[in-house]
Amino acid sequence: MLEPHATRAGIVDLPGAGVPADRGLASLGLMMQLAGRTSGALAALIASILLVESRAHRHAGWVVLAIALCVARSQLHRIAGRDLVYGRRTADGEIGRPFDGMRAYVGFGIGHAIAIGLIAATELGATTSTAAGVAAALALWPIALAVMLQQPRFRRLEAAIPLGEDRGLEGASILMTVLGACGVLSTGALVLVLGALPHRALQHGWDAMLVVVFLVLLVRSCLHVRAGLAGLCETSFDRPGELAARYASFGVVSAFCVAGVLSLLAMSERLAPDGMVSVAVLCWLLVIWPMTVKRYFHHRQFAELLAGDRVIHRRAPDAGLTGLGWLLAGHATVVAALLILELTVQRHGAGRALDNLLWLTRPCTGRSATSLGVTAAVAVVELCAATALLRMSDHRREIATIYALAAGAVALTVAWPMARGLGRHGIDLRMVFPLIPAAVQLVIPSATLVLVHRALAPVARARFRRPQVGLNRPWPGPSRW
Repeated sequence: MLEPHATRAGIVDLPGAGVPADRGLASLGLMMQLAGRTSGALAALIASILLVESRAHRHAGWVVLAIALCVARSQLHRIAGRDLVYGRRTADGEIGRPFDGMRAYVGFGIGHAIAIGLIAATELGATTSTAAGVAAALALWPIALAVMLQQPRFRRLEAAIPLGEDRGLEGASILMTVLGACGVLSTGALVLVLGALPHRALQHGWDAMLVVVFLVLLVRSCLHVRAGLAGLCETSFDRPGELAARYASFGVVSAFCVAGVLSLLAMSERLAPDGMVSVAVLCWLLVIWPMTVKRYFHHRQFAELLAGDRVIHRRAPDAGLTGLGWLLAGHATVVAALLILELTVQRHGAGRALDNLLWLTRPCTGRSATSLGVTAAVAVVELCAATALLRMSDHRREIATIYALAAGAVALTVAWPMARGLGRHGIDLRMVFPLIPAAVQLVIPSATLVLVHRALAPVARARFRRPQVGLNRPWPGPSRW
């Protein structure tokens, strides 16, 4: 169990005003666990596609090496996030330093980025521009974490990371609410698109099954949002923990049901091998977050039970906004990496497959020079908003509002033509898949605007004791009960 960090004088090192005791690192740990497992699944998918498209067997060994490096990096990413949330134990059973895993990931991540760039350029036929862009994009997040580790407010937590005042409830609830809202918007749009098909099209068995699949995913996302909103309204883990357990159970079952239906569809349609790999990766992706949430809430509930009456559970001083700051920082880094790839990837060798995958993320960046420039400017403002929220500065609300309005306007500009095209031309899977990044681009700024302006009910009130007339003793003055 995590212990509070103490200075050499034996006095607990308290954070600044409005900053939680753990600096929101529990939310960062959850994000890194999700990103580590997700990147491992996507790396396996990309490598499989490259292996299928590479007809020459001489590239197979290098593709397998790239797979191994990507999986190793994703595991280190996940371990670094786990250490931030649950602490770290050494081989001797003693409590280790929580940032050692992150330092290992940073060193390996930068080396991995260089190695993948060299493999792409020398063995997979990518151009120098593509290889340099891939290396820069892969090294962006490790460099951001390395800069974070050098900050004095995080270096003070080298010995151990304390539990937050609310055990990280509001920060985790914000992540669940935002991610669940992304799922509700994207799956809801897919259900509407499929429901708009002619009745004779829905009489086909597989079309009807796809409608059922997306309805199941919509219900799953609604349960996700429900659990997140409960954590934002409650001050204990009882009700949010119960709803999170229901979401986790339904999420795992629904993941295997969806994978089974899509597997039958792939076999009946005799899809290529990469289609079957995509189904397996989709099941992997759908299971990741429910299991992560389940473990987190079980750990926090056990910590509450173990602490008993010794530690008072109270609302986080930041209302979970540092968790939102880490989310914005991660999202800005991803957008910056996509911008680098858009500017550098060329359709030659391995760059052809990468360009096809980048087509799915065009709602995040656009294609023209103007769109790329506007996206870069919004990413800079988003990074400023993330920094203000992590520091809990006095101007955090104004900066976050500017980002939310600018990013929301850009996202609506990109998403509106896409939505109109879906309504006019019916169902087209190539037009449906970009709905997911479009939903993310719409939800994150909207959620930021709502969360930074939400009104919080006070958890305590200050009262003044009135002097008692007639007693021969001085009035001790106002005191707070």
